[in-house]
Amino acid sequence: MLPKKTRKKAAMSLIVWTFAILFTASELWAQEATLPLPTKPLPIPFTQLSDSTPLAAPPELLPLVRRVTGSEMSTRSKLQKILDLIFRSEADGGLGITYDNSRTRTVSEVLKDRKANCLSMTALYIASCNQVGIPAHFAEPLNLNHWTRDGQIIRMERHVVALVPMFPMGDLVADFLPQLRQRQNTYIVQTLSHERILALFYSNRAVEFLIKGHPEEALAQAETAVKADPTSNVSWNIRGVVLRNAGQTEKAEADYLKALSLDAKDTAAIGNMESLLLETSRPAEAARYRQLGLELRKKDPYFQAFLAEEAMESEQWEVAAKHVAAAIKLMPYESNFYLLKARLEIRDGKPKKALDALESARRWALPGERERYDSKIAMLRKS
Repeated sequence: MLPKKTRKKAAMSLIVWTFAILFTASELWAQEATLPLPTKPLPIPFTQLSDSTPLAAPPELLPLVRRVTGSEMSTRSKLQKILDLIFRSEADGGLGITYDNSRTRTVSEVLKDRKANCLSMTALYIASCNQVGIPAHFAEPLNLNHWTRDGQIIRMERHVVALVPMFPMGDLVADFLPQLRQRQNTYIVQTLSHERILALFYSNRAVEFLIKGHPEEALAQAETAVKADPTSNVSWNIRGVVLRNAGQTEKAEADYLKALSLDAKDTAAIGNMESLLLETSRPAEAARYRQLGLELRKKDPYFQAFLAEEAMESEQWEVAAKHVAAAIKLMPYESNFYLLKARLEIRDGKPKKALDALESARRWALPGERERYDSKIAMLRKS
């Protein structure tokens, strides 16, 4: 059980899925990935979107891609040239695309603004590949997420990558999340259909409009997401969140139930059902969803870390320590978990254990982050 203070906070929150994960441009690369057989049939892979979709390649993209790939013979070489084009500065002949998670852009908007989040960046890369005859597909790495809070909205952020089939050598994955790329020897991914990626695009935009206080625009985007792919549990859950925000409780409940009929383990929809049932004075029904959600989320290291940070904010130190320990047990190679542990050890007056935690964090950190840990370790040793 969560402590009373945290339990109330979680119960009154709306949970959404989004696909906007941080990346560092300099760490991007294309690397081999071994794909095990999926446990269920994959959707039809995304290939070439029609010109009317928001993720289609605008006319100005083709000459740019042909300019950098024209003399390259191998697929690998072309892929690297496309990556160079995307991230190299404009002064050096590239597009100079930088990370920006303020909104999910179309490919045309990415080229205009020179900014993109993970989904939009992946769309630009895939559109560029397809322009020169390289079949590239959207895919989702399974069992990877990140939890954040925006006011009353808890965002469960998932991840997308680009997959290029390279038979018989294995497939190439272009990943815009360096923490995952650094630690994954094998990717377990599921390809995403044309309809599914469009549904995720519009769902992202619905969440963005909702957070920024534009409920009508949020509902319009959520409606488009459901129409784009009626089989997407993510879209139904997010439309439910938007409807509940507008006070349409019955319609929101119907959408959450629809999401769960499509994926009975959708922890976002489960959490939203619990919250809605508590709000409508149905505690017995809410308890059932709460237990189901806890059983599923307790195996999610990122959710454990999220709960730890929430507990630390409310000074529930023992609860925070329990969740940090659970996160590390589930995923012992995530540096941020050890940083949380170090904070708790320092708070408890245990500098030796804090130092051990910081050294573990440094061990699993990206090369560019290790200097930051070096300074923390040096300061702690002097204290």
